[in-house]
Amino acid sequence: MNDRVVPSVSRRDFLAAGGAWLGAGMLGEAAADRRAKTISIFHTTDLHGHIVPTGNYDGVGDLGGMARCVTQIRRWKKEFPDSLLVDIGDVYQGTPVGLNTGGKVMIELFNKLGYDAWALGNHDFDWGRGIVEGALEASKCGIITGNLRIDGRPTGEATGVWEKVRPWVVKEVGGFRIGLVGIITPGLPYWLSPATLGGVDVLNPIESLRKSIDEIRAEKPDAIVVMGHLGFRFQGDDFANPIHEMFRQVEGVDVLLAGHTHKDEPSWMANKVLCTQASYYGIHCGRVDLMFDKDSRKLIDRRAFTVLMDSRFDLDPVVMEIAKPELAKADQQMKKKLCTFINEVPAAAVGALFCEAFAAALDKAGTPVDGVFHGTFGKEPISSGDKTVADVWELLPYENGLLTAELNAKDLITIVAEDKGKRTLWPFEIELGEAGETKKFFYKGEPVDPDRRYRIAFNTYDAQSGGQDLMRLSEIIARPESKRQDTQVATRQALMDYLLDKGKI
Repeated sequence: MNDRVVPSVSRRDFLAAGGAWLGAGMLGEAAADRRAKTISIFHTTDLHGHIVPTGNYDGVGDLGGMARCVTQIRRWKKEFPDSLLVDIGDVYQGTPVGLNTGGKVMIELFNKLGYDAWALGNHDFDWGRGIVEGALEASKCGIITGNLRIDGRPTGEATGVWEKVRPWVVKEVGGFRIGLVGIITPGLPYWLSPATLGGVDVLNPIESLRKSIDEIRAEKPDAIVVMGHLGFRFQGDDFANPIHEMFRQVEGVDVLLAGHTHKDEPSWMANKVLCTQASYYGIHCGRVDLMFDKDSRKLIDRRAFTVLMDSRFDLDPVVMEIAKPELAKADQQMKKKLCTFINEVPAAAVGALFCEAFAAALDKAGTPVDGVFHGTFGKEPISSGDKTVADVWELLPYENGLLTAELNAKDLITIVAEDKGKRTLWPFEIELGEAGETKKFFYKGEPVDPDRRYRIAFNTYDAQSGGQDLMRLSEIIARPESKRQDTQVATRQALMDYLLDKGKI
């Protein structure tokens, strides 16, 4: 993209100093001038409950974790005390320790470490409104997210614990006023069901940002920073990440601290806004430096960079002491053996295994189904040998629920055609031609009855369109004749129960 810029400081330069900014030499002559003042903002994003090191999407291990980020942040704070510390959302979903504590262990760490603010991310809603409210109740630092409506009331006017969530705030740092404005991705309703969101709606982020900027200007901030749980995409804007369009329509923002898309993008420009994003799981830790002229109070320079959190960084002892009991408990849970696979399960058969497990769980719950429509989260086979809870977390990394709908043959053909074969419709056999014609459609060895309605199970993510990939599916399920019914069955637990019951497969 032609609006990206090269990070202001090479990784070699700042790593040579333990990841710290090298002061006047790096910021140029203006920083050495006594008339200049630098305010720093340290940021994490998309931690997803990762406290200790983990692996990245390329299979490289021993990276990231909040405990390493804190080691770097403490170094920065010691050298540059005129600073803010914030998180850009998706705080706790993604690990057993996050799930076991309802996210509160992460909020406790934010409190202990003196985070100034955090923004809500879409995955912070995955476990329902009650968990979100528990996190808000536990938080001692500000929660900044503007484009939400709770029970019909917009952020800033909501009642109860939601009073803690503000669209913006101004922080006094080193004699300068830094405005923080929060935005969450507008993709929420395309991933999470109304039952999960529980009366929380997402509003247009552009309109919300414009309103917040108009309001915050009355407080005369010296700089405005957006904490946006939406982020960089190589293909440009999409429905969930309208960054360029947002800053084409709204002026007055100096910096965007981005998240959501799990990219390490240290520095790029969107219109006149400096943007930066610190990847995911704490694998990178981010920093922005804002330089002001003391006399005029004008912002005269902006710099952004990220630091890779690898084995050069120790685990912060305070973080580890707080999290130790819950980490130990989660570790024991993950080691529990569930079953033994006698033979390898080919990649093409993994989807059917999931579907069988979900159908069995629904049957136990008193909601029998004729079929299941579901995909996998990878293209790898399941190897033979013993399988543990940790293996199931690898197979099903998200906490999706299951729902049912009664659909006819035409509906099912439409859904399979839209999906383009990425998911399994079990136990149906279906083959579509290149022109979309139905070449084969059988149910348990018999031709599908065009007049019958089949009860089919879907996960809640796909039912909400799977991030706009399955819009026809979402539309079909929402029809009154489809009789959509939410259940209390969760996909990961269903698979674990199924494997435990089987013992050997």
